[in-house]
Amino acid sequence: MFYRSLYMGIFNMAKRELAFSTFLKLLELNEPQKATTLRGFLRGGGFNYWRPLQMLAPDIVSGKLALGDIASRVGALAKGHQRKYNEAALDRLLKWVLGRNLQYRRAPEKVVRDFGESGLKVRIEPEVAFVMDGRHYLMHIWATNSPSLSDETLSMGLHFFRQSMKPTLPDANYLLFDTIKNRVFSEVDLLQHASSWLDAQQLILSLLWDKINAPEDGGGARPQGEDWDNEQPNYQH
Repeated sequence: MFYRSLYMGIFNMAKRELAFSTFLKLLELNEPQKATTLRGFLRGGGFNYWRPLQMLAPDIVSGKLALGDIASRVGALAKGHQRKYNEAALDRLLKWVLGRNLQYRRAPEKVVRDFGESGLKVRIEPEVAFVMDGRHYLMHIWATNSPSLSDETLSMGLHFFRQSMKPTLPDANYLLFDTIKNRVFSEVDLLQHASSWLDAQQLILSLLWDKINAPEDGGGARPQGEDWDNEQPNYQH
């Protein structure tokens, strides 16, 4: 109720649908970097940088895509640095899968959830779903090398992921695979203050988005629509 009362003065907010990786990035960034990223949404445009990863990850979990075939499959979908980083993420995923007995399951339909009352929404589309040791899992894959995600951000992200999907899949377990650190963050890793930290981030991002869209800040474009999952890495050649 405290946070809700603070939002009561925010009206006519611009709508923006964020990909889950973009949401994780915003949680990690400091406040000036948050503002810069949010302001960039007013320009529109962009593309889905991680489309090859999203398309091919289910084939890895289902056993349809072998290590030697990743390069050619990604090469048909991307070139240059986009190909390099999508390949690297898929390689990491395959190496993780090979050490485990998984049964592939079709990932559920996307869920779009409001993040506060600011007009920001988060789109959650788990890249893969599977059964392991008799338990159903949903996994989101983080493949961007900057920013590096802290345990606090991973905890907030996993908490939001779980709360968003549980009404649809109450018995599922939730994982975030940070392919940069080659680490799978699970519910047993959640830090105890994740929920309260997420409330604080909700307030910060809502107020920043409100300010950026105010006419005196040069806003007013009132962007509608969704953000492509285009959180690109810092290119390393």
